[in-house]
Amino acid sequence: MRSLLEDIDAAASFPGHLCSGIVIGVRMARLALGQLGIQEPHRHRDLVVYVETDRCPADAIGVVTGCTLGRRRLKWLDYGKIAATFVDLPANRAIRVWADRERTGTRGDEGVLEYWEKIPDEAVVTVQPVLIEVPPEDRPGKPLRVARCGMCGERVLDGRESEFAGKQVCRTCANGAYYRKDSPHPP
Repeated sequence: MRSLLEDIDAAASFPGHLCSGIVIGVRMARLALGQLGIQEPHRHRDLVVYVETDRCPADAIGVVTGCTLGRRRLKWLDYGKIAATFVDLPANRAIRVWADRERTGTRGDEGVLEYWEKIPDEAVVTVQPVLIEVPPEDRPGKPLRVARCGMCGERVLDGRESEFAGKQVCRTCANGAYYRKDSPHPP
């Protein structure tokens, strides 16, 4: 396992800056990995992490654990919380870690590392064992099922389709999209 400073350096290089969120995310990940007994997270292919924020701690957690969206090991839940749940699939164990302090920034001329090295982990985050079942269609690996939307024709992976107007359709066609189609622009 890398040292704390190595993890902070690696995490800071991902977004290209060092901030309190990076340090908190690194500490959250390291605490959870320690609780789960995972020494080499980049080699542990059966770790799944649910992050509950789209801020810097999520980037740091991904870097420290080696979990990514593309490998289906990093899951993003839009809860707006500085929290994450770390699941060791073979051991069937999960740890949820969340930042529980309001003070999350440096003071005065102090640098980020100097500020945070004075604060113990227990003052920064709370660690709690939790129970979570990761359904087969959410686990790492190849898609278990592929469907074709009966309205737009796009492929839908891993049971994300639903029944709508008597057809199997994607969530976009069933519920509406986050985007609207633009009319073609003239050349």
